[in-house]
Amino acid sequence: MYRIVIADDEPLIRVDLREMLEDIGHRVVGEAGDGKEAYALIDQMKPDIVMLDIKMPGMDGIELAKKVARRYPVIIVTAFCEKGLIEQARDAGVMAYITKPFLDRVLSPAIELAVSHFLEKSSLTEKVYHLKEQLETRKVIDRAKGLLIEHEKLTEAQAYRKMQTISMDKNKPLKDVAEAIILMLG
Repeated sequence: MYRIVIADDEPLIRVDLREMLEDIGHRVVGEAGDGKEAYALIDQMKPDIVMLDIKMPGMDGIELAKKVARRYPVIIVTAFCEKGLIEQARDAGVMAYITKPFLDRVLSPAIELAVSHFLEKSSLTEKVYHLKEQLETRKVIDRAKGLLIEHEKLTEAQAYRKMQTISMDKNKPLKDVAEAIILMLG
């Protein structure tokens, strides 16, 4: 069961969508009739999934998706299926796109795929972040080693060992020690 916020400017669509979602075991934790209201509601309710119409007053669904798609799986539920809108939705980070009139049997697969793709994308984003951090740390450590080699006439192994010893003695991360050496010797 997922907690879902739905946003559509048509009250009847919101009622139908809420009923279908509840019938398949999900919980609608909030409804909004325009994009700005939906944005505030999403921030307040912190749902598992966000379902948006594209054409809404205040802020359209694609603009809203751009703001929330990094934190939540977004599913577009709309009557519009032009290629350009689908591409914009994709570029905004939307995980699924359902056209109206929709059937309840379409919702479950779309929800499961959206959540699965969101989790996979989040995991990859996190891995890329950690790899960038590791690369940055490696660059800082290499620069500090170079400075120690130059200023103290150490070998590369001795310079690295000196930084490790300082790191352990001061209970500081190796990157912090390297940054301090760069400040002192750089």
